[in-house]
Amino acid sequence: MKAWWVKLGAVLALSMLAGGQGFAAEAARVATDIPVRVELQTEQHVVAEDGSEVSTYRSVMRAVKAEAAEGLRQRTVSHSASAQKLEILDAFTRKADGRRIKVPKSNYQLRTASGRQGGAALFSDWNETTVVFPDVQAGDAVELSYRITTRQPLFPGKFSREDSFSRQYAFDRVSITVDAPAGMKLLHEARDMAFTQKVVGKRQVLSWTFSNPQPVLSERTDFTVYDYRDDPGYAVSSFESQREIVERYVERAAPKAAVTPRVQALAEQITQGIDEPRAQVRALYDWVAREISYGGNCVGIGAVVPRDLAVVLDNRMGDCKDHATLLQALLQAKGIASHQVLVNAGSQYRLPSVPVLSMVNHVINYVPSQKLFLDSTSADTLFGDLPILVQDKPVLAVSDDVPARTPVEDGRASQRVVAAYRIGADGAIEGEVNLEAQGRFGQQMRLALKGLSKDQLETVVKRHFEGARVPADGQLLKTSDLQARTDALSYEARFQSKPLLRMGAAGAFGIGPFLFSAAPVGSYAKYALQPAEGHPTLCFSSHSEEVYDVTLPDNMQVLSIPEGIAVNGPLVSYESSYKLEGRVLHVKRAVTDRMPANVCSAETNAAYHDAMQPLLNDLRQQVLYK
Repeated sequence: MKAWWVKLGAVLALSMLAGGQGFAAEAARVATDIPVRVELQTEQHVVAEDGSEVSTYRSVMRAVKAEAAEGLRQRTVSHSASAQKLEILDAFTRKADGRRIKVPKSNYQLRTASGRQGGAALFSDWNETTVVFPDVQAGDAVELSYRITTRQPLFPGKFSREDSFSRQYAFDRVSITVDAPAGMKLLHEARDMAFTQKVVGKRQVLSWTFSNPQPVLSERTDFTVYDYRDDPGYAVSSFESQREIVERYVERAAPKAAVTPRVQALAEQITQGIDEPRAQVRALYDWVAREISYGGNCVGIGAVVPRDLAVVLDNRMGDCKDHATLLQALLQAKGIASHQVLVNAGSQYRLPSVPVLSMVNHVINYVPSQKLFLDSTSADTLFGDLPILVQDKPVLAVSDDVPARTPVEDGRASQRVVAAYRIGADGAIEGEVNLEAQGRFGQQMRLALKGLSKDQLETVVKRHFEGARVPADGQLLKTSDLQARTDALSYEARFQSKPLLRMGAAGAFGIGPFLFSAAPVGSYAKYALQPAEGHPTLCFSSHSEEVYDVTLPDNMQVLSIPEGIAVNGPLVSYESSYKLEGRVLHVKRAVTDRMPANVCSAETNAAYHDAMQPLLNDLRQQVLYK
């Protein structure tokens, strides 16, 4: 299945799927209506022997279209308060007639401790400065110059930087300069950028330039898998290898994982009465994931050394390296060895050619004795699993007994819906729905419902119909334990609608789920309605099954019912049956998705698109009546 996350939204049944045949994605087209033009973007990075640097930025962006002016009225610059200093050098609006309107200091808005998950200042040292430009209209440009001084490099004596520039944006001139000591060995690359390098005295100067005055349009909508190499860009690094990055991190993080008396006592308390090693690992992982909230900076600019564990425990909060260090210490307290390893928690599935620190932005644990990766920053990820964005990723580790990649999705995602509908003589519908979901689908449903209050749960069915603008009401009768750490979810519900079908005349209706679910069979068919993604995407296998018993009213004469089909291919199997017994129509549908995990190629996506066409055609069938 292509990766998607379903919220508690409207999935109305008894309606016909609409749309046309899928078609291949078109080649990129030249953009003819450009809203914004980047007339100038420059960066100058002056690097010292110890890895500290002074970076000066200047940009000139012009609002070509009136609708783009609003978006250019604000620019936000972030920096690490503990390691960097920000200076706004100049900021003004340049009117189309050449006049300059300087941004007053009162238009600078500072937001402190803006870190991930809204972490407290202790755990988040990222500050954001927003510059609000005055009187920006179509034809005007906003110009901003600022300097960031990095006093404390992540790793002493080391420097790395990379960036990409999308061909979908108009760039008149981009210029990147790195001025470093001549003795600093730098690895570098240029992707569709002009590159020069020269030595001036005791300094070496590397420069990249880029121009894209005529942008192209892209049909791409899915960026779950994105290779930075697809866009023009550059990379430069003084790290000699990927291995050196993790070695530098571990040599500073390992001392923080020392087993203190407090850590030892906590480990004993958590594992009291638990003797089996794997069960101990599970208990320790569950405790850290449940009790230590996730917030603040992770791997990135800012302190790369994990905080003292006493601070993490006192505050019950930490970033990814704090989580990994605490879990490593607790495991060690029980004599269980583990490693901290670096991965990318975004859309990168390949290591860069040049070892750049920003490409490994997350820290997790590996337990060799259990052959198990653990990410305790995800409070709702079950023991033995990893969040999907950390799956199938290259791993940087100091130990050779750590696998080169994290595991792929296990394919346990499944859902089964059993429903009984009764159509009244007036066209109203009532019924009962039972749903069971497992794996990723169960987790998605549980998390969606877990976040609702008791009062919200009592009205969730009603709100569902209101969101779909369907005149109906209903009640959630029973759910499995929403607070349990499990990837299984079940619920029972009933509903009652006002007349939905036209009676006393010819009509038609389709069969489908009335209530919310993570993976209705119809959601698979939607991939036959869309152009196949012409690039790799995130994907995984799954199964969905629906069983309906529809009791028809005596005043409804059935003219025809859909014909069942059965298809079985390498990527998709689908089977449906429709049987009318007396006044009850029995419907069964089941789809088994065999997409690989976790990355599907453009060729696989095209084959998947075609394989879903029979399913779409089946769901388009309707019951005809009068």
